[in-house]
Amino acid sequence: MTSPSRVELGPAAARAFRDLPLEARSRVRGPLGRLARDAAQPGRIGGKTVKTIQGTGDTFDRLRVGDRRVMDEAIAHDRVILVLGIVHRGDLERWLRNRQGKAGAA
Repeated sequence: MTSPSRVELGPAAARAFRDLPLEARSRVRGPLGRLARDAAQPGRIGGKTVKTIQGTGDTFDRLRVGDRRVMDEAIAHDRVILVLGIVHRGDLERWLRNRQGKAGAA
């Protein structure tokens, strides 16, 4: 069996995680651990809670955890799950628009 991937938080995701209430932090931590463990397995990971988002500049996954959405990118060759953002579901569209704007500027 392949060893699990490790989860790394990008700067924005680390700030968002740090700002979450303690209960929400523990609620997000469990699914991220399962995602890292399951990433080593063949096939789709995360089941119905994970959805692939394809933007104009990049592709990433959205993990649904209660009212929060965790956007991540799997970097297979490094065995890393890079968390790009953790946002409340009501702020997801704004987060996506801001990300699309940054991708277009690059």
